Amino acid sequence: MSVAVHSWPVITLTFGAEQIVADANGEVLTYPVLDAATAHEVAADAAAEACRRLGLKACRVQGHTEDGSVFEMVVDAGLGTLQEYEPPAATVAAPQRRGVRGDGSTSAGRSRAARKGNRGRTVAIWGSVAVLALTAGTSVTMNLTEGHGEPVAVVHTPPPAQLPVPAPAGWDTYGAWATPMSGSQVKAVLDWESRPVSVDGSKLIGHDPDTGVEQWSRSAPFTVTQMALFTVDGQTRLAAATAKELVLFTPDSPEPIRVEVPQEATVVLDGGTAPRLDLPTKKSLLVRADGSTVSRVVPAAANPLEAQGADLIAADAKAGKVWRVGTDSAALPKPAVLPVPAEGAELTGVLGSVQGRVVAAWKDGKQTFVGFYDVNEATDVTAVKQVAVRELDGSQITTSTVQADRVHGLLLASTVLIDVEATTAHRLDGQATLAAGYAWVTDNGKQTQITCDGQTEATTRADQAAVPDVITDNGMAMTRVAGSTDGSLYALVRTGPTPTASTSPTASPTPTAKETP
Repeated sequence: MSVAVHSWPVITLTFGAEQIVADANGEVLTYPVLDAATAHEVAADAAAEACRRLGLKACRVQGHTEDGSVFEMVVDAGLGTLQEYEPPAATVAAPQRRGVRGDGSTSAGRSRAARKGNRGRTVAIWGSVAVLALTAGTSVTMNLTEGHGEPVAVVHTPPPAQLPVPAPAGWDTYGAWATPMSGSQVKAVLDWESRPVSVDGSKLIGHDPDTGVEQWSRSAPFTVTQMALFTVDGQTRLAAATAKELVLFTPDSPEPIRVEVPQEATVVLDGGTAPRLDLPTKKSLLVRADGSTVSRVVPAAANPLEAQGADLIAADAKAGKVWRVGTDSAALPKPAVLPVPAEGAELTGVLGSVQGRVVAAWKDGKQTFVGFYDVNEATDVTAVKQVAVRELDGSQITTSTVQADRVHGLLLASTVLIDVEATTAHRLDGQATLAAGYAWVTDNGKQTQITCDGQTEATTRADQAAVPDVITDNGMAMTRVAGSTDGSLYALVRTGPTPTASTSPTASPTPTAKETP
């Protein structure tokens, strides 16, 4: 090896026919094996990544097979190589390790066995690995003894399961895996590496999307009722909260960052690019990456719309005024007034703000208008720019309940789906739920999955079908059963188009935008 190798820690590799599991001092990584011929390459990649996460250049590795064999190896994270371990000649032979088959074999004997056919990244266990399998739903326990420590790593593969209600349009009720959430109603999110996160009481668990194997866990000092991922001050934070308590977690530490929440404050996690603490005294506290807060005054006639970094965007929906507040001074900046999109149009409501773009609804006779307005970054004098206006036929937009999907930049007001970034608006044929980047429309005994541009993606003949929380990069729909007291999180797999699917849009075509300078 090119660098020194210490006797501790030891990375463990558990070999199966379908996956290789690496445990680096309690952090578990799962790598699928698609071809037995490339298993040695997968093992080298798994060991190298585990070594890097330990902050080492090289590390001892123990390979474990289901028949009880143990193979001694060394990984070089820089070269990406996994080779047999050869103890220095001057050292005394190590005692037999626990976990080896009781056949009298020694570590020296295992080294001779591992030496057969060893070239670069290849070790001699692959013939045995090809006939092994890790059974879903079982736990594999590995014991190592080194010095005075005896760490134990437990790898649990959640079993497949059947969703007990109709599946979302486009997915099957069959779940590739499912994990209990003990009745928690918290929506799953994707973490900093796009892994689904479930909640079980006070515990947050990040899962491998393919297998459901636990990749990490964090514990909050309370029962979590809401969760969201933020990038605050350029740093990723996973927020876990109740209405009155809040902690932040970082990708590299299990310790929570406790946020001091005033007794009268309400925690808001779906209100912008940072967690927000709204106070009845017309103030909002915006949370920073280190858990500290900055105070922002909310104008007397306004309501907070969005935390945009360290700024607060607020609006007076009746007067059409918008503020961007960037200091804790009581001297508020001069507000901007939303431009009227057409002569005689009346403001019916401010629908929300996403990434600094305010969306408002207007009404003029038989026409409904949706206006998009960018708020400038200056906080001494607020200014807005009208970037687009969309015309819609039909009744005015109801603003009493507005749903937001900030991850995908979508708003849903009444039956109007709005893509804030693309400045489009579509009427939907029925009531809808906004989730996972889609509108899920229920109408006439069926559920339809509508894309952000108003197109039908899939349809199912089940008006009580579930709606996914998130969709992973590998196409699985992470789905719960709403209201279930002992529910689980199900990783549903896609299905093909159904006979009832329509190729025509469920929503009306996008009207031509009226651009203003």
